[in-house]
Amino acid sequence: MTRPPIVKFATLTLAAFLIIISTASAAPKMGPKAAGEAIVAHVGDKPITLEAFNAFIQQLPANIQAQAQANKAAFLEALIQRMLMLRHADESNFLGTERVKMQIARARREILIGEALRRIEEGARPKAAEILAEYEQNKAKYTEGGKVSASHIMVSSEKEAKDLLAKIVKGEDFAELAKKYSLAPERALGGSLGEMERGYSKRTGLPEIIEKTAFSLDPGAHSGVVRSVYGWHVVKTSQKQGARQLSFLDVQEKIVKEMGERNRQEAMRQKFFELTERYKVKRYLKNLK
Repeated sequence: MTRPPIVKFATLTLAAFLIIISTASAAPKMGPKAAGEAIVAHVGDKPITLEAFNAFIQQLPANIQAQAQANKAAFLEALIQRMLMLRHADESNFLGTERVKMQIARARREILIGEALRRIEEGARPKAAEILAEYEQNKAKYTEGGKVSASHIMVSSEKEAKDLLAKIVKGEDFAELAKKYSLAPERALGGSLGEMERGYSKRTGLPEIIEKTAFSLDPGAHSGVVRSVYGWHVVKTSQKQGARQLSFLDVQEKIVKEMGERNRQEAMRQKFFELTERYKVKRYLKNLK
């Protein structure tokens, strides 16, 4: 008798393995076909239907499925070998051993915890009306584009900034004042920050208040005195391109993701608080030492 090869393949998930085994085991024990479905093998009196075999392949990782389709005989042996191991384990009463009992208990705990978490997350999914309301209430947040060309002068005190502002109001050149008085790295460029898109401050470390001020000004206008963590500033916007309002469909996926995460965290916080109160949790942190 020719011995079948031992097939090596990617380990299946527990869920996938159980689906395949239960499908194969449930097949009727009759003739070459079962309820109109071809049988591709028997392991003892248990048939493996073509449907069960295809389900086995579909549960494999995508990159392995192509290999399985190209070499079905080898992957049928893989399924047979799994069923043989399962039958051997049943007959050997591995379920009665302490090692297996502990593994099953651990798996049971993880499955139950996972299901509890899944249900909380499912309940936290934002509803269609909530998603639309989030968009309508925060339209200004959902824009694309918009650029400014801006400059700033930074000094160490409010008085210095107000003195410089008075000179600017009288018509003195902003760039020349920046070169003479500014403490910022851009002083040599007349205070020029170049062209900025929204979010520029987060990428470069520029104080966010400078970016916000630059976008709030009309082209050619300068600000009043503005304070940041680094000092006192006067900001000037020389050019400005308007932003485009994104449609609801443009940002729906982003809103769902952001709201879903926010709702999930809040739902988890509330559930853990509720369960902590219900089950009277006590902590003895000193015993951790």
